[in-house]
Amino acid sequence: MEWTVLLKSILILFAIVNPIGSLPIFLELTNNITPKQRADAFRTAIITSLSILFVFAITGKEILTNFFQINMSDLLAAGGLLLLIIAIDHLVFGGLVKGVLSSRSQDAHHIGAVPIACPILAGPGAMMCVLVISTEHGFFIAAISIIVVFTFAWGMLRFIDKIYMILGKVVCMVISKILCLFIAAIGIHLLMQGLSVYFK
Repeated sequence: MEWTVLLKSILILFAIVNPIGSLPIFLELTNNITPKQRADAFRTAIITSLSILFVFAITGKEILTNFFQINMSDLLAAGGLLLLIIAIDHLVFGGLVKGVLSSRSQDAHHIGAVPIACPILAGPGAMMCVLVISTEHGFFIAAISIIVVFTFAWGMLRFIDKIYMILGKVVCMVISKILCLFIAAIGIHLLMQGLSVYFK
Protein backbone atom coordinates (compact mmCIF):
# COMPACT_ATOMS: atom_id res chain seq x y z
CA MET A 1 0.00 0.00 0.00
CA GLU A 2 1.33 3.45 -0.95
CA TRP A 3 1.16 5.62 2.15
CA THR A 4 1.38 8.85 0.16
CA VAL A 5 -1.65 7.83 -1.92
CA LEU A 6 -3.57 6.90 1.23
CA LEU A 7 -2.69 10.17 2.97
CA LYS A 8 -3.67 12.18 -0.11
CA SER A 9 -6.99 10.31 -0.36
CA ILE A 10 -7.75 10.92 3.34
CA LEU A 11 -6.95 14.63 3.07
CA ILE A 12 -9.06 15.08 -0.07
CA LEU A 13 -12.06 13.30 1.46
CA PHE A 14 -11.64 15.22 4.72
CA ALA A 15 -11.60 18.54 2.86
CA ILE A 16 -14.79 17.62 1.00
CA VAL A 17 -16.64 16.25 4.05
CA ASN A 18 -15.45 19.36 5.95
CA PRO A 19 -16.63 18.42 9.47
CA ILE A 20 -14.84 21.36 11.12
CA GLY A 21 -16.41 23.98 8.87
CA SER A 22 -19.83 22.42 9.37
CA LEU A 23 -19.77 22.62 13.19
CA PRO A 24 -21.97 25.75 13.32
CA ILE A 25 -24.49 24.07 11.00
CA PHE A 26 -24.62 20.95 13.18
CA LEU A 27 -25.22 23.04 16.29
CA GLU A 28 -27.90 25.10 14.53
CA LEU A 29 -29.70 22.00 13.28
CA THR A 30 -29.74 20.39 16.74
CA ASN A 31 -30.31 23.55 18.77
CA ASN A 32 -33.90 22.73 19.76
CA ILE A 33 -33.51 19.08 20.77
CA THR A 34 -32.24 17.47 23.99
CA PRO A 35 -28.61 16.32 24.44
CA LYS A 36 -29.73 12.68 24.18
CA GLN A 37 -31.62 13.39 20.96
CA ARG A 38 -28.59 15.26 19.63
CA ALA A 39 -26.41 12.21 20.36
CA ASP A 40 -28.96 10.01 18.55
CA ALA A 41 -28.96 12.40 15.59
CA PHE A 42 -25.17 12.40 15.32
CA ARG A 43 -24.99 8.59 15.65
CA THR A 44 -27.59 8.23 12.89
CA ALA A 45 -25.63 10.71 10.77
CA ILE A 46 -22.36 8.77 11.04
CA ILE A 47 -23.98 5.38 10.36
CA THR A 48 -25.96 6.74 7.41
CA SER A 49 -22.93 8.52 5.95
CA LEU A 50 -20.76 5.42 6.20
CA SER A 51 -23.47 3.31 4.57
CA ILE A 52 -23.92 5.76 1.69
CA LEU A 53 -20.21 6.10 0.93
CA PHE A 54 -19.41 2.40 1.24
CA VAL A 55 -22.28 1.49 -1.10
CA PHE A 56 -21.07 4.12 -3.54
CA ALA A 57 -17.45 2.92 -3.31
CA ILE A 58 -18.48 -0.70 -3.93
CA THR A 59 -21.15 -0.34 -6.62
CA GLY A 60 -20.83 3.22 -7.94
CA LYS A 61 -18.44 2.49 -10.79
CA GLU A 62 -20.40 -0.55 -12.00
CA ILE A 63 -23.67 1.39 -11.96
CA LEU A 64 -22.22 4.33 -13.87
CA THR A 65 -20.16 2.37 -16.42
CA ASN A 66 -22.49 -0.56 -17.06
CA PHE A 67 -25.92 1.00 -16.61
CA PHE A 68 -25.34 4.60 -17.67
CA GLN A 69 -22.42 3.89 -20.06
CA ILE A 70 -20.21 6.55 -18.46
CA ASN A 71 -16.44 6.16 -18.78
CA MET A 72 -13.75 7.31 -16.36
CA SER A 73 -12.90 10.54 -18.17
CA ASP A 74 -16.57 11.60 -18.05
CA LEU A 75 -16.64 10.78 -14.35
CA LEU A 76 -13.51 12.80 -13.61
CA ALA A 77 -14.81 15.83 -15.54
CA ALA A 78 -18.26 15.69 -13.91
CA GLY A 79 -16.80 15.14 -10.44
CA GLY A 80 -14.35 18.00 -10.87
CA LEU A 81 -17.08 20.36 -12.06
CA LEU A 82 -19.33 19.35 -9.15
CA LEU A 83 -16.58 19.95 -6.58
CA LEU A 84 -15.80 23.32 -8.15
CA ILE A 85 -19.48 24.37 -7.98
CA ILE A 86 -19.75 23.24 -4.33
CA ALA A 87 -16.59 25.16 -3.40
CA ILE A 88 -17.71 28.34 -5.19
CA ASP A 89 -21.17 28.15 -3.63
CA HIS A 90 -19.72 27.80 -0.14
CA LEU A 91 -17.11 30.49 -0.66
CA VAL A 92 -19.31 33.09 -2.37
CA PHE A 93 -23.03 32.38 -2.06
CA GLY A 94 -23.71 29.81 0.67
CA GLY A 95 -27.01 28.86 -0.94
CA LEU A 96 -26.63 25.15 -0.24
CA VAL A 97 -26.12 25.75 3.47
CA LYS A 98 -29.08 28.15 3.66
CA GLY A 99 -31.26 25.57 1.95
CA VAL A 100 -30.22 22.92 4.45
CA LEU A 101 -30.98 25.13 7.43
CA SER A 102 -34.37 26.20 6.09
CA SER A 103 -35.52 22.59 5.65
CA ARG A 104 -34.60 21.22 9.06
CA SER A 105 -36.86 18.90 11.07
CA GLN A 106 -37.16 18.33 14.81
CA ASP A 107 -37.01 14.53 14.71
CA ALA A 108 -33.52 13.44 15.86
CA HIS A 109 -33.11 10.50 13.50
CA HIS A 110 -34.51 12.48 10.59
CA ILE A 111 -32.07 15.32 11.26
CA GLY A 112 -29.24 12.79 11.46
CA ALA A 113 -30.10 11.15 8.16
CA VAL A 114 -31.22 14.30 6.32
CA PRO A 115 -29.60 16.81 6.22
CA ILE A 116 -26.57 16.00 8.44
CA ALA A 117 -25.63 12.70 6.75
CA CYS A 118 -26.82 13.70 3.31
CA PRO A 119 -26.17 16.23 1.89
CA ILE A 120 -23.76 17.71 4.50
CA LEU A 121 -21.38 14.85 5.39
CA ALA A 122 -21.97 12.36 2.57
CA GLY A 123 -23.16 14.70 -0.14
CA PRO A 124 -22.60 14.50 -3.90
CA GLY A 125 -19.01 15.76 -3.57
CA ALA A 126 -18.08 13.06 -1.04
CA MET A 127 -19.81 10.37 -3.13
CA MET A 128 -17.90 11.41 -6.25
CA CYS A 129 -14.63 11.65 -4.31
CA VAL A 130 -15.04 8.12 -2.91
CA LEU A 131 -15.92 6.81 -6.35
CA VAL A 132 -12.83 8.40 -7.93
CA ILE A 133 -10.54 7.12 -5.13
CA SER A 134 -11.98 3.61 -5.43
CA THR A 135 -11.61 3.62 -9.22
CA GLU A 136 -8.09 5.02 -9.32
CA HIS A 137 -6.54 3.43 -6.21
CA GLY A 138 -8.80 0.52 -5.27
CA PHE A 139 -11.55 -0.15 -2.75
CA PHE A 140 -9.09 -0.76 0.11
CA ILE A 141 -7.71 2.79 -0.08
CA ALA A 142 -11.23 4.22 -0.36
CA ALA A 143 -12.45 2.17 2.61
CA ILE A 144 -9.60 3.24 4.89
CA SER A 145 -10.09 6.88 3.86
CA ILE A 146 -13.79 6.71 4.71
CA ILE A 147 -13.15 5.05 8.08
CA VAL A 148 -10.40 7.52 9.10
CA VAL A 149 -12.35 10.63 8.08
CA PHE A 150 -15.59 9.54 9.73
CA THR A 151 -13.84 8.36 12.89
CA PHE A 152 -12.55 11.91 13.15
CA ALA A 153 -15.99 13.30 12.33
CA TRP A 154 -17.59 11.10 15.00
CA GLY A 155 -15.09 12.36 17.58
CA MET A 156 -15.91 15.94 16.63
CA LEU A 157 -19.64 15.34 16.89
CA ARG A 158 -19.16 13.53 20.21
CA PHE A 159 -17.46 16.60 21.74
CA ILE A 160 -19.02 19.24 19.50
CA ASP A 161 -19.85 21.76 22.24
CA LYS A 162 -16.33 21.76 23.72
CA ILE A 163 -14.67 21.92 20.30
CA TYR A 164 -16.88 24.78 19.14
CA MET A 165 -16.29 26.63 22.43
CA ILE A 166 -12.51 26.34 21.94
CA LEU A 167 -12.39 27.15 18.22
CA GLY A 168 -15.24 29.63 17.97
CA LYS A 169 -17.35 30.60 14.98
CA VAL A 170 -14.64 32.67 13.26
CA VAL A 171 -11.99 29.94 13.36
CA CYS A 172 -14.48 27.34 12.06
CA MET A 173 -15.44 29.69 9.24
CA VAL A 174 -11.81 30.38 8.30
CA ILE A 175 -10.94 26.67 8.27
CA SER A 176 -14.03 26.00 6.17
CA LYS A 177 -13.02 28.64 3.60
CA ILE A 178 -9.47 27.29 3.39
CA LEU A 179 -10.80 23.77 2.83
CA CYS A 180 -13.11 25.14 0.12
CA LEU A 181 -10.12 26.58 -1.74
CA PHE A 182 -8.53 23.14 -1.50
CA ILE A 183 -11.74 21.56 -2.86
CA ALA A 184 -11.84 24.07 -5.74
CA ALA A 185 -8.24 23.22 -6.68
CA ILE A 186 -9.06 19.48 -6.60
CA GLY A 187 -12.13 20.15 -8.74
CA ILE A 188 -10.09 22.02 -11.36
CA HIS A 189 -7.51 19.22 -11.43
CA LEU A 190 -10.13 16.49 -11.92
CA LEU A 191 -11.98 18.57 -14.53
CA MET A 192 -8.84 19.17 -16.58
CA GLN A 193 -7.81 15.53 -16.19
CA GLY A 194 -11.18 14.41 -17.55
CA LEU A 195 -11.24 16.93 -20.40
CA SER A 196 -7.66 16.14 -21.45
CA VAL A 197 -8.89 12.87 -22.99
CA TYR A 198 -11.02 14.79 -25.49
CA PHE A 199 -8.22 17.18 -26.53
CA LYS A 200 -5.46 14.68 -27.30
